[in-house]
Amino acid sequence: MTAAQVTGSSVVDATSPARLACADVTVRFGGVVALRDVGLEVAPGEIVGLVGPNGAGKSTLFGVLSGLLAPAKGTVSLGGRDVTRATPQQRAVRGLARSFQHPELFAGLTVRDHLVLAHRAKRARHRVWSDLFTLGSLHPRSAEEQAVVGELVALLGLEDLASRPALGLPLGVARLVELGRAIAAEPSVLLLDEPSSGLDAAETDSFEAVVRRVSEERDVSVLLVEHDVELVMRMCRRIYVLEFGRLIAAGTPAQVRADPVVRAAYLGQETAGGAAAPTSPSEASSPAEVREPVPEQPAGSSAAAAGLVVDGLAVRYGDALALTGVSFTVAPGEVVAVVGPNGAGKSSLARALSGLVPPAAGRVVLDGKDVARCSADAIRRAGVVHLPEGRGVFPSLSVTENLRLAVAGMGGRQARRDAVEGALDLFPALADRRHTPAGLLSGGEQQMLSLARALATAPRLVIADEMSLGLAPKLVDVVFEGIERMRQRGVTVLMVEQYVHRALDVADTCLVLQRGRLVWSGAANRAASEVLRHYLGEALPAG
Repeated sequence: MTAAQVTGSSVVDATSPARLACADVTVRFGGVVALRDVGLEVAPGEIVGLVGPNGAGKSTLFGVLSGLLAPAKGTVSLGGRDVTRATPQQRAVRGLARSFQHPELFAGLTVRDHLVLAHRAKRARHRVWSDLFTLGSLHPRSAEEQAVVGELVALLGLEDLASRPALGLPLGVARLVELGRAIAAEPSVLLLDEPSSGLDAAETDSFEAVVRRVSEERDVSVLLVEHDVELVMRMCRRIYVLEFGRLIAAGTPAQVRADPVVRAAYLGQETAGGAAAPTSPSEASSPAEVREPVPEQPAGSSAAAAGLVVDGLAVRYGDALALTGVSFTVAPGEVVAVVGPNGAGKSSLARALSGLVPPAAGRVVLDGKDVARCSADAIRRAGVVHLPEGRGVFPSLSVTENLRLAVAGMGGRQARRDAVEGALDLFPALADRRHTPAGLLSGGEQQMLSLARALATAPRLVIADEMSLGLAPKLVDVVFEGIERMRQRGVTVLMVEQYVHRALDVADTCLVLQRGRLVWSGAANRAASEVLRHYLGEALPAG
C-alpha cells in the first residue's frame, strides 16, 4: 500500500498489537460530514503524528478518540478493548490521557501541587475529595507521593519552578505542567492536541525532549496533533494525513512528505490521476500565465515608495507569542498572499495591521505615516478595509442596505449613490438580488457582497482574511474574481488564504509565516516549492 492509497484500515504491522486504534470512524454535524471512514493505529511506545490542513477534521477525531464525541459509525479500541461507547472517565481509567490546546491550571496551587493532585486522582482518589476542603492547599504528601512526584518534576526539568504558583507561569512551562499532569495519571496512551501552539523555538525543543523521554522511558504511546508539521516530521516514525475528513495518506515522514496527494492538499490544489497540478513557472503549461515578479524591496526602504511598510512587528496574547520580528514592504496596487501552516500567525498579522489588536513592538507605516498605535477606526478612515474570516455582512439588511451602510461616511448623496451602483455593476449577481436580505444569500454571494462593500468605499488597502473559507470550489472562483477586480482598480490587497495555489495564481508576491515569523518572501510564481518546504518540513525522520 502506498502512502496515498489509504482507507479506513490501518497500515501498522499486524505483528505489533495496537495500544489505540479506530476503524471506519464517521462523524456528522447535521448535514456536514466531518469525518468519513477514518482509521488509524498507535503501537506500544510509538509516537504517531496526525496532520492535515486547517479544517481537515483532526480535532474532531481527537474528540472521538477521547470520548468527547460519539461517532455515527465506526469503532475505537484501547488496549484491544472496544471503548466506542465508553465515557472519557472510563477511558482515562483504562489508560488514556490527553492534553488540550489551552492549559487550564489552578491559580492557587504550585507546580508540584498540580502533579500531586493528578497522582492522587489515579492512586488515591479519596484524598482528592478531602483536598477540596483544605482551603487552597493539599494534605501533606506521603513518602510515596514525594518520590513519584519528585521523579516527575525532574523528568519535566521543572526543579527550579516546582514551588512556584501556577499563576503567571510562562506558556511553555504551563504546557509542561499540563503534560506532567497527564503523565502522573500513568497512561499507556497520550493524546497531545497542538502542544507547541504559542511556544517559541526553545520552549518547543524542551517540550519535544520531554515527550520523547516519556515515550521511551515509560513506554507511553503518543498520538500527536500539531500544526507545526516539521515538528511532527522530526518526532514521529509514522504519520497520518487528513483532508476534508478523509484519510488521504499514511506512512513514514519521508513517504508522506513526498506524496503528491499530500503536497496537493497543503497547496490546496486539485489533482488529476494522483499527480499534483503544476506549481511553478517551469511546470506551467502556458508561459503566458506567468506574471513578471514584482521588484523586491527590502524592509525599511523609503515609505514614500511603498503603500505599506511593516517593520519588526510583534503581537502577543498574554504569554503566547503570535508574531515576532515580522518585516516586509508592499508596493501600491500590489496583491500579496500571506500563507503558512495553521497557527503561524496569519490572522494575527491581519488584525494587527487593521488595528484590531495592539502590537507589542514594531511599526506599521501606511503611506508614510506610522499607524501601529492608532485605533481601528482611525486606520479604517485612512483607507484600510479589513474583511474578516467569515461573512462580513449584516444578515438582516438587504444587499443595497449593506452597501449604503458601507459608504455612509462618504461625501455627498450623489457620491454615495454612485458608489453603491458602481459596486453593483462590478457584481451583476448582486444587482439581481439587491433587495434580498444578506442572510438569505448563499455563502459565495455573501462573500461577494463583502468584497463589494469594500470596493464601494474606494479603499487604499484591503486585508482579506480567509475569504474562501468553507466555500465550494465554484464559489471560491467568485472570491478570487473579486480579488482580481480589486487589482484592476489599483487597490493594494493583502490576502490570508488557505487555497494556496489559487492565492499564488492571483498574487504578485508571497509571504510565508511559520510559528509567528516571516520565513520566506518573494515572487508568487516562485513560491510553491518554498511553501511546501515550510509546510511539510525538511527535518530528518525520527530515529
